[in-house]
Amino acid sequence: MSEQISHQSRLAPTGPGRSSAMPSGPYESVAVKHSEQGALTVPFTGEDGRTKEYDFTRLPLPRMHRDLAIAFAARTGPTGTLRTKSSASSAYLGIRRLLVFLESLHTRPTTLGELTPRHLERYRLERLKTVKVGPVAIELTLLRMVLASVTPDTELSPQLREFLQQPGHQRNGAKAVGRPGYSDREFRALVTAARSDVVGIRERIRVGEDLLQTFRNAPEDLSPEDRTLAAHLDEMDQTGHIPDVTWTTRLTQRVQHRFARVALARHLYLTQDDLAPLLLLGVALTGRNSETIKELPSQHRVLEGRAVAVALTKRRRGKSQSRESVHWEIGTSESRQLHTPGGFYLLLHDLMRRGRRLSGDTRVWSIWAGIAGRPAYDPAGQSRHSSLGHIDPYALALTRDLKLGRWGAAHGLTDDDGNPLEINLNRLKTTVEVRRTRAVGGHLPSASRTNTMDVSFIHYLQGDPRIRDWADQVLTTAINEAEANARAFRPRILVATSEAALNSSPETMADDLGISPELLRRVIQGELDTLASACLAIHRSPFTDADVCNVSFLTCLRCPNALITEHHLPALLSVRDLLQTARDTLPLDDWVEEHGRTWLALAQLILPKFSEAQQAKAATKKPVSLHLSFLSGPQEPR
Repeated sequence: MSEQISHQSRLAPTGPGRSSAMPSGPYESVAVKHSEQGALTVPFTGEDGRTKEYDFTRLPLPRMHRDLAIAFAARTGPTGTLRTKSSASSAYLGIRRLLVFLESLHTRPTTLGELTPRHLERYRLERLKTVKVGPVAIELTLLRMVLASVTPDTELSPQLREFLQQPGHQRNGAKAVGRPGYSDREFRALVTAARSDVVGIRERIRVGEDLLQTFRNAPEDLSPEDRTLAAHLDEMDQTGHIPDVTWTTRLTQRVQHRFARVALARHLYLTQDDLAPLLLLGVALTGRNSETIKELPSQHRVLEGRAVAVALTKRRRGKSQSRESVHWEIGTSESRQLHTPGGFYLLLHDLMRRGRRLSGDTRVWSIWAGIAGRPAYDPAGQSRHSSLGHIDPYALALTRDLKLGRWGAAHGLTDDDGNPLEINLNRLKTTVEVRRTRAVGGHLPSASRTNTMDVSFIHYLQGDPRIRDWADQVLTTAINEAEANARAFRPRILVATSEAALNSSPETMADDLGISPELLRRVIQGELDTLASACLAIHRSPFTDADVCNVSFLTCLRCPNALITEHHLPALLSVRDLLQTARDTLPLDDWVEEHGRTWLALAQLILPKFSEAQQAKAATKKPVSLHLSFLSGPQEPR
């Protein structure tokens, strides 16, 4: 597939020393329109190219219309924050519902100056009777955004202005926690079914193209039936028109006509039923949410036959972050085409290239939807008629019903409990996030490729029981390994009988301890003593990179460089008493965190090596005073 670039909508290039392209003519802000019939409308053109005109004339409480329309235009205009058709429509519907509610009150406000925070609170409580907390919180947020844009703000009451400036309004909303994803078995079954359907779509279009090519090059090689079908395909390819055909069935003539045209169109074009598997596989391969897949552009660049560069639209990221350029792997063979995001995108682009000639080439999507069932005055219906039934399925809105439940039932997909599997695009996206997070060992900066770390955790990972179980297993394994390592450590201890043997066989004793005879002599003479042990390598500490070890003396009791002899026993007993005193005074969690490992080494690994007689003798020689400050590390003057 060759490189495809549309030059009509490409941004002008910029660079050092090159001035940015400027629009021609004076700037004109988006204004509120007043028609001769007195209509008050706000035109809208979003960042995604979708347009709409919002009519305030038909709303209740007409004395509020002008101020609300101007504020709405500011919020949805080029410098506003509501820059998609869906967000602008949500704000407009919120305004309409609020005005309808205010009109129903016995004592209703007639101007914005009479509107109070109490009115908004009563509206919120009324909405909560029929709508969940989350959607109501979002609706109130949009309303506050519009009211905060009213100019001048003196049109609002002082109480309402103060209320709008207060922080923490969204605390009344429900905590956003994403839905759990699919299990590994459910995910594999779902993706396998979607991939199988896409393979079928690809082969169906290729068979139609091969038949068309044979008809144009060697029609005599075709049977009469195939030649008739190919003639229809030739007309469809050249004009986009799906001819009227009738198949013999037991259905009514009208239904025969409809199904016959759909079946004929499916030889060269995609239809509504093809959208579900394509969208599911797109989310699974790219890890992007369904809205981003629906907004895939037709523009792209193929890079050295190995990757494809695509500019994605990212909703809910704000105006400055609504675009992102990605490079997707294509794959080295056709067998990998449906296993890589780049290969999938190029297949999608190729399958719909005919339809885009009529439906438009802004986005990659195009299906044949027919022209029946839409009145002529409906703009969508007019668009269908002018494009001979070829449409961008997501041109008007992204909320097209894909009948995912029916698709899953047709494939016999079940969950782990044997019930019909719920097919949900958000759950599929969550599953991809979970699998990627597990693959990188839980490192969120590496796993968060399509969202920020906070969004990935809150909306996709936090609510998934499988990621929690996996994280619990990782933490449990780490704790067990740390405990095992601590218990596996065996300090080097020289008991009295060994000291007696030193006179007869110092080389053998030094070899058993893994040190030289000279180093052993210095230990016995106390030349290498610290507080409660001898240090064999004070310049090679495993706990610090400093030239000389500067960690706590308590660390010596679990250090491989330490060697303990009987003459260290009095100080060790004092350390034990000091740790016991600290246990009686500190909170248990703090004591365990600070002294737990030292206590374990001292009580279970060191003191049991000495007999009760040795410990009793050493107890009479314990230091009079030993403070924790002495154990925190060397205290040389600086």
